Amino acid sequence: MKMPPILLFLLFPLILFGQEKNIDENLLAVAGYDLVSYFSQDNPQQGREAFAVSWKGARYLFASKKNKAIFQKNPDKYLPAYGGWCAYAMLKGREVDINPKAYHIQQGQLHLFYKTNWVDTRAKWLKDEVTYKTKADKVWAKKLVQNN
Repeated sequence: MKMPPILLFLLFPLILFGQEKNIDENLLAVAGYDLVSYFSQDNPQQGREAFAVSWKGARYLFASKKNKAIFQKNPDKYLPAYGGWCAYAMLKGREVDINPKAYHIQQGQLHLFYKTNWVDTRAKWLKDEVTYKTKADKVWAKKLVQNN
């Protein structure tokens, strides 16, 4: 079946960026949560469109002008590991969506996780976080090479 041109146009950003970043159809990353707030608040904060930043093919929202400016000074410091995909799933090379409220800062890097009422991959990760991070880092590096 041939894909209609309009559908191809709409899916192009996902085809182009979807493998390396966990983004929605509007190129929004981390479900619109403020990346800086993960490092500076007790709980991550929902970002606002008024403080949006486009960076490397994704849109990031921030809760304040201050957080937006902090991100813009050093974006790579705040970007989540594994393109924003679930860190635990990356152990097996899987790109699994996340719950933006399930996170862990490890070695200064934001790790996001899949979490529901029945499954908490963050809890699993924390049982052996050093080993898991080493393995997920290797899997992610290999995925990036394969995708480029």
